[in-house]
Amino acid sequence: MNKEIERKYAVKYLPEEIEIEKIQKIEQAFIYKDENTIIRIRKIETKQSTEHIYTVKTKGDISYDDTNPLGQKYEIESNITKELYEKLLLKKISNKITKTRIVVPIQNSLKVEIDIYYDYLQGFLTAEVEFPNEKDANQFNKPDWLGEEIGYKELSNRKLAEMTQEQFRSKVSEEFMRNNQKIIEKLKELTKEK
Repeated sequence: MNKEIERKYAVKYLPEEIEIEKIQKIEQAFIYKDENTIIRIRKIETKQSTEHIYTVKTKGDISYDDTNPLGQKYEIESNITKELYEKLLLKKISNKITKTRIVVPIQNSLKVEIDIYYDYLQGFLTAEVEFPNEKDANQFNKPDWLGEEIGYKELSNRKLAEMTQEQFRSKVSEEFMRNNQKIIEKLKELTKEK
């Protein structure tokens, strides 16, 4: 069982020099949730491979709210077959989220996962950093191009998966979405050849 410690941010702008390590197409949905546990299924595609993953997440020992922005959960992941994934997808209890993930290395062996969302979340963009421990997460000095922290608010993937397009649009400003669109266009240019 892995302990997942992460922080999620808006993106203010892209730095001039950005190294792209990996690009993934991700499709995911939730198939179960209760007070302490959620189960997610996910398909991850790269140019080289496709994986189907079954993930159980349980609450960590730190609450995840406006007073403590450190997202912390325990996570168990297993690879599953394409057939099982497709069967479970029929039992989803949330919207299906589709996104492109662009992995960018930053300082101290950390990586920023920039997610570009599609469908009813079209134009949404986030950046997530996972940490090996709480100390690193709490002492993280984010690069200037990362904006406000949003993961602990109403824009977590779990909450996004439960929203309608209208509910989502009511949570974000037009200015935020316009800025996202400029960054998404730049990312499309940067990833065209990859």
